[in-house]
This record gives sequence, structure tokens and C-alpha cells, in this order.
Amino acid sequence: MRHRRAVLGLVLAVLQAAGAFPTSDLHGMPTGASRSTGFMLAMAPLLAAWGFTIHLRCSDAQIARYLKANAALCVAWLLIVTLKYPTGNDHLVSIMWYLYYVPMLLTSTFSLFSAMRASALDRMPVTSYAKRAVLAIDAALIALVLTNNLHHMVFRFSFDDPLWSGSYTYGPGYWVVLGWIITQIALFFACSFAAARRQLRSAFVPLVLIVGVLGTYTVLYILRFLIGSNLALVYSILLISCLEIALDLGILPSYYWRESMFSALPFNLRILSRTGEVALHTALFQPSAHDDALHSMLLQSDLSRRSITSFRTTAVPHTLFRGYNVTGGSALLAEDVAAIDERRVTLERQQDSLRAHNDLLKHRHAIDGVLYRTQQERALIDEIEQTLAAKTRRIDELLSDLPRGNDPQSLAQRRERLTEVKLLIAYCKRKGGLVLAGKSDPAFNRERLQLVFNETAADLRTLGIDCAALVDVKRVLPASTVSVLYDCLYDFAAAAFAASNPILMLFVSDKVEGGEGSGDGVAVGQHRRVVEMRAALEAEESAQTEGYTRSLEELRRVLERRNVRFALDIAPDGATLAVQATEDEGVA
Repeated sequence: MRHRRAVLGLVLAVLQAAGAFPTSDLHGMPTGASRSTGFMLAMAPLLAAWGFTIHLRCSDAQIARYLKANAALCVAWLLIVTLKYPTGNDHLVSIMWYLYYVPMLLTSTFSLFSAMRASALDRMPVTSYAKRAVLAIDAALIALVLTNNLHHMVFRFSFDDPLWSGSYTYGPGYWVVLGWIITQIALFFACSFAAARRQLRSAFVPLVLIVGVLGTYTVLYILRFLIGSNLALVYSILLISCLEIALDLGILPSYYWRESMFSALPFNLRILSRTGEVALHTALFQPSAHDDALHSMLLQSDLSRRSITSFRTTAVPHTLFRGYNVTGGSALLAEDVAAIDERRVTLERQQDSLRAHNDLLKHRHAIDGVLYRTQQERALIDEIEQTLAAKTRRIDELLSDLPRGNDPQSLAQRRERLTEVKLLIAYCKRKGGLVLAGKSDPAFNRERLQLVFNETAADLRTLGIDCAALVDVKRVLPASTVSVLYDCLYDFAAAAFAASNPILMLFVSDKVEGGEGSGDGVAVGQHRRVVEMRAALEAEESAQTEGYTRSLEELRRVLERRNVRFALDIAPDGATLAVQATEDEGVA
């Protein structure tokens, strides 16, 4: 039977307890103990052997330490009982009697800790504090029992009575110790029930039976019906029987044979010796004609320098082999990667399709870019042609209406109109140059733009206009954006020329707008580069002329056609302008 060891232990305990009922020839514990000496001498090495098997069978190192500690405590308990009775000193006998409760308390504690470990409760942070509290209570109760001769709170007796070892009574400390042991046994069952799988919870029937026997024995022992029995022997047998059933059913982690445990692993795994021979293998391992080649590849991978290696071979398709360096040899794990290979092929096909689609999109984008630039160039040329036609008509009007006289007034009017013609010709030159720049060098950098503004400012200063221009642009500008700047520059210059004692200030800069959380109409996560021009014109209020107003209104119409963001304020004593244009055709 699967549980024959535990059942045998239970029978031994019952027989030993049943044979210890008092008779007319027996009284007190010494007689009962002497009758069980042979049992103890036979049981002690069996308990030690059981502890050694735990070292081989238990798969959890911490639980194995707890169980081996229980076996050692039981052996020590039996040794104490064996040495107790030949001792003639009553005080020494009492101390050895009190030592019974050291293994009684600690075995229940270690059993509880094993169940907590098996149910994964020890992973909780509070468990470490609970364990310390349990050990602290154990230590306090052990100290209480060992010092009983000083206070007699656990056992009440008098050394003056020759039969004190059988005529004692129980104090309140005894019931505290007994209650604590019962509490730990109950907690052991609660944790074990949580650790057991659902199909194993029926295994608690024999465990409950053993605890029932132990409880019955304890009650009878307290009532002096079994005063002649050996408490250490019965308790040890029942404890080891209970733990053996827990191990046998898997409530506590264990395995009987390492080979069977290894064979049950859900992997295609084999353990090789240093010569490449298969020492162990799992049930999923199937020998094949390619094993020798695989073992040779693993041995040649030099696992002594690295603990893990991976390789594949065309002889065994859709399989990934992993080699591990283990003591005395190596381990070879075969993984079925057919599904991964299939997904990889699918992904490669999708990647090729996406790559071809990406190339198509790049080609389409390049064509769209060429069309867009062509449209932009066409729009810029049309805009420049219209502007140049208007300026040319203005030049014709000024030249056809020049004063012919040589009087000071005629000379002043002629000079003023020729100066305006000069500005218009410079404007036409700059605007016409944009057409050529669009074909050769369409990008305007800071130096090139600063040169144009500085030349215009120098021309205006020679005409009596106090002018300054500053360009702070960190990138190149397209011709469409420069066209907007030219309109602002020359229309403001024309307005300044028509004013009295004018002062003209120009400032051009660029910045980046948009981004996350922007509220300027740019999509979240997107950015756009903006060129901003600010101009300020100051003049005497009494010197406003028709040309002054005409130039600023012409600038307003130009900016409205260009659909840029601008603000133009015209006042009797001057004007201010703020205009923003993006790289794309000056549209803000």
C-alpha cells in the first residue's frame, strides 16, 4: 500500500499505548518507561534513518531542514527518556522530565513552518514577523517549564513524596503549553489544507485520524489512564506518521526517486556524461539517429567557459537545442520551435511586403514633392509677375509725371519721385531675383538675408530715413517666405519715405511652434517652423502724406492675399507690423 509506513507507525503507537494501561503490579511512569526501552532503542535509529531519507526525498531545502530538525528532536527526546530512569537524583530527573517539552513545542513549530512554506505563505512580508513571534512564544514557554522547580506553575508536586513523578497535578502553565501546541497543530492543518491541491484534500482523512488518536491519547494520559505509557515514543511515532503521509501525498513537496522525478519533467531533456553518453533523460526524449552528432556538437561548444550555449542543425528541423553546464557533465534541452519558425516566415513575408510598400510610398512621396515644388514655383512666379506688373505701372506713372522745371520746388518733387522709383526698381530686382534663385539656389540663409536687409537699410539712410535691420534666423528659408519678407520690407520703406523724419526698425527671427499640449492649432506631437518679422515705423503726425497711407494699405492687401498671420496697426504718428509665415509658402 502507498501509505503502509504511516499505517505501521500508527499501529505501533496504538499497541504501545494500549499495553501501558496500569495494572495492580504497575504504578507510576518508571514501570511504563522500562517496558518501552526496547521500542526506544529500535525507534531511535529508525527516526535517524527517516531524517536521512528526507534529505534525499524532499525537494524543498527549507522544508527538508524543518523535517530533519523534527527527526533530530524526536531522537533526542528518546535519548532523554532512556537516560532519565537510571538517574537517582530527583532534581536531575525532574529537569530531564521538563526537557520533554522542548521537542514537543519545537516539533509542532517546525511542522507549522513546513506547512507555511508549502502553502507559499512565507513569501508574505508579515510571515517573517509571525515566525519570530511563534519562536518567541516557544522560548517563553520552554523557560516556564524548565524553571518549574522554582514556581510550580506547570506541574505541582513535592520532592518529599517518593512517588512524586506519578502523583503530580497540573498547574495553569501546563494548560497554556498544551493549548499552544494544539493551536500550532490546528494551524498546521489549516496551512496544509491551503497548500494541498483540490484532488488531494481527501488525503486529510488519515491525517485527521492520526490527530484524533493523538488527541485521545493525550486526554487519557492527562486523566492518568495511560500514565505508564511512553509519551515520547507515542508522540514521535504519531508525528512522523503524520509527516510521512503529508510527504507521501504531496502535501509537502517530495519525490521518492530522483530518476522518476526527472523523468516526469515536461521537457525533452537529457543529461550527458563527460564522454557524451546519456545518463538520464525525461519521458519526452526520443532517441534518434542524429543524437551522436548533437552530442558531439554540444561537447565541442566548450561549456566549461560558458554555462549555456544554443545551436540548431538542419538535420533536425524546427528544433532549438540548448546546452547547460552541470556538475559531472552537461544537459541538452530540445525545444520545438516550429510555431516560432512559422511566425518568423510569416513576419518575413509581411516585412518584404511592407518594404515594397514603403519603397512605393517613397517613390510616390518623391513625385508628390516634385509636383508640390513645381506648383509652389508656379505660384511664386505668378505672384511675382503680378507684383512686378503693378510696380512697373507705378514706375511709369512716376516717370511720366516728373516736373520739368528747375525751381527748388520742382527739383524737390523730382528728387522725391526718382527716389521712390529707385526703391521700386530695387524691389523689382529683389523679387525678380527670387525667380532665378528658385532655379539655382532656392534656400536663403541668414547671411544672404542679412545682406539684403542691410543694403536696403543703407539705401534708406542715404535718403534721410533712420533705419536699422536685424536678422536672427538659424536656418535657411524658402523663396516663398523670403517673398513675404521683401513685401514687408519695401512697403514699409515706401511708407517711411513718404513720412516726415521717419525712424524704421526691422527684426526677423525664426522659432518652432507646436508640440504636446500646444494650443496654436498644431496637432499634438507635431511641430512647425515659423519665421516672424516685426517692424516699427515712427514719424511726425503732421507730415502724413497720401503715399504713406497708400504704401501701408498696399501691404495689407498683399498680406491678405498671402493668407499669413499678421497684425498691422496704422496710427497718425507711425505704424507697427507683426507677421508670421511658415516654410510652406508662407502659410501660417
